Amino acid sequence: MKRESPQEPAALPLGGGKRRSLEIPSSGPLYEGHFPGRPILPGVGLLDLALRSLSTGASPALREITTLRLRRPVAPGDVLELDVQAFAPDGRVRFEVRRADEVVANGVVLLGVPSSGTDAATPPREPPPAAGRATLARGPRPASGVPVLDDLLPHRPPMRFVEEIVTETDGGVVCAVRVPERSAFGAEGSAPALVALEMAAQSAAIFEALHRFRETGDTGPRIGYLVGARDVHFARARLPAGETLFAAVRLSGIALPLCTYAFDVRLGSDVVASGTVSTWLTATDA
Repeated sequence: MKRESPQEPAALPLGGGKRRSLEIPSSGPLYEGHFPGRPILPGVGLLDLALRSLSTGASPALREITTLRLRRPVAPGDVLELDVQAFAPDGRVRFEVRRADEVVANGVVLLGVPSSGTDAATPPREPPPAAGRATLARGPRPASGVPVLDDLLPHRPPMRFVEEIVTETDGGVVCAVRVPERSAFGAEGSAPALVALEMAAQSAAIFEALHRFRETGDTGPRIGYLVGARDVHFARARLPAGETLFAAVRLSGIALPLCTYAFDVRLGSDVVASGTVSTWLTATDA
C-alpha cells in the first residue's frame, strides 16, 4: 500500500489567513454518552471536525500536537468559524476556532503521516525515549471496594473509552481503554489517533474520582473537560477500534480545578501516543 511521506501531509486547500464556517452537528453519535442529559461536543470531536475542514475528505493524519487549548464548551448546533492563521510547507498549522467574538479553541498541530510510517494495520516501532514522556510505574491492581465505572465517570457508551482500572498508584492510574466499534470516531475498523487524548482524559477523570473516593467516600461522577494538550506525539495515524489499549496517566501539575497529566497510550508494548493533557473538573456532581 502506498504511503504518504512524513514531509507530504494530505492536500490542504486552505492557506494562512483563510477562514471558513465550521458546522457543528445539532445531534448524532458525537453526543451519545457525552454527557447523558447534558450533550456537549467532545474536545477531540471539535479537533477532528477542524482537521476535516482543512482537508478535502477524511481527517488528515496527525503527527504532533504542539499546543492545543480548548477554551469553551461547544454545544450542539453551535455556529463556529475556523481561522487558519499560518500553514507551513512542512505541514505545521496554527489555527483558531471562534464563536462570534469568542475564542473557543486554538492550537498548533503538525500534519502528515507519523515518522514511523505506520497505520492501524501495521504495528508501530517503539519510539525513542524522550524527556517528559515518562510512563507510570506498574503497581498492584486496585483494591476491592472500588466503585464501578458508572460511579466514577459521567461518560456512557459509546463515548466511554475506559473499560477497566488496571493499576492504581499514589500519582496516577493505568486503564484498559478501547474505541467502541460503534464510536462516532470509528470508520472501517479504526479511528484517528487523536482519540488517544480522550483516552488519557478519561483515565485522568478516573484518577480524580478515585482520589475523591479515598478522601471523602464520594462516589458521584463529576463532569470534567479536556481543556488542553501539548507536546503530544503520535506513532501512527489511526488506532484500531474494538481492540484493548492501555492508557497511563500521572499527575504532573495541579491548580484546582485545573490538573495536568503526563500520559502515554500503548498497544501491546508499543507507545502509540504520548504527551501532556490538562483537565478541568466541575465542582458539582454530574
